Amino acid sequence: MFRQLASVVGANQVLTGYRPAQLSEYLEMFWATARLGVRQSALGGVTALHQQMARPATIDPLAPAPADPPPPASPVVWHHLAYAYMLENTRMVDIFRRVAYEWLHGERLPLPSELTQRWLHTTEQLFFGAPWGYSIRSVTSALRPDSGGVRRNAYYRMFGMDLNHGTDDGHVYPYVKADVANRDFAAVFEALLVETWRGYANRTTLVAENLTDDVAILTLVRRLQEMLQSRRSSGTLSREEFEAVAMLSWFHLTVEDPNSPIVRDLNAFGGGLADRLTKIGDQVGLPAHARSDAYFQISVPLSGILLAIESGAITNASDLYSGFYMNDMLQIITHWSVATGRNIKDSTARVPISNVLRQLAPVAATRVAAVSTAAPVLSPNGNGSRIGTFVR
Repeated sequence: MFRQLASVVGANQVLTGYRPAQLSEYLEMFWATARLGVRQSALGGVTALHQQMARPATIDPLAPAPADPPPPASPVVWHHLAYAYMLENTRMVDIFRRVAYEWLHGERLPLPSELTQRWLHTTEQLFFGAPWGYSIRSVTSALRPDSGGVRRNAYYRMFGMDLNHGTDDGHVYPYVKADVANRDFAAVFEALLVETWRGYANRTTLVAENLTDDVAILTLVRRLQEMLQSRRSSGTLSREEFEAVAMLSWFHLTVEDPNSPIVRDLNAFGGGLADRLTKIGDQVGLPAHARSDAYFQISVPLSGILLAIESGAITNASDLYSGFYMNDMLQIITHWSVATGRNIKDSTARVPISNVLRQLAPVAATRVAAVSTAAPVLSPNGNGSRIGTFVR
């Protein structure tokens, strides 16, 4: 959401030019604005009642003045939950929480400029404070007091995966795991990437045997759509997704501009987003994940592909390997391989589609522990062999 607003008014205006209340009102309006068809379909086919869940009256009214955020242009679309999941694997949230903590409690970091003070005020109020009582963003309460646990619960239910890190001190992060989750998501999606790569590699084949299997690709797309939509009934997880995407887009925007006041004040100049995040993390003693660049690179195209799959927009297998979605899929294939350490392009590592689908035979939901008990797959220096911990 914030990166879309930045495309209109500029990144620094979004990060430092508005009061927290103004941006909170902007998010309420964003939710209530008519949605693009692909976004609406990927929310489980909810009706206008879903939009009416937003706060009907403004607390900090936005007058039609140049200093106010412009209203969202209808129709709107926000990223899939996978966008937030991938970006949170960089440890971005934990790093900026510690940055805010240090600036608010002392002077261990370089002193923040006046503009950075504006960013700090907004960050604390919007994402580390309690949302207003009646807000679409109110996903925490006495029933689920920890916003990090709420996001992890949503990630697990939608993708069957944990984040690749635990608490700041290296312990397992406690959160509630639902009885039912898409624990086959990673296996099915990875199979789709493999089949798509085969299609891409064979797209110009005229003489040799063409190994492209369009039926397998569309079968995997259908299975993924069914899997994801099963977690979306009547808009389930939509508010959690909206809040997670809002938070991660705020921190994404923070490191995206190499000349932002925050980057300048922290002396975190670098050639890429992962470099800047790494330098910021080093200053607060919390290293960014070693494969952060892969997570940054995969987050946006993965969001687009999953929105298309959920909404039923992909009806031709060739769209993935030689058509409209080809470039996004190639980006995902490359960086999924980097993030997981599994080479999607290696034909010898392919699992036959029949084996993948056989493993997905319907079974009764298995009760899992309410609190995560498996340590994240990480080495001491932050390298991970997986995108996250998932169950097959």
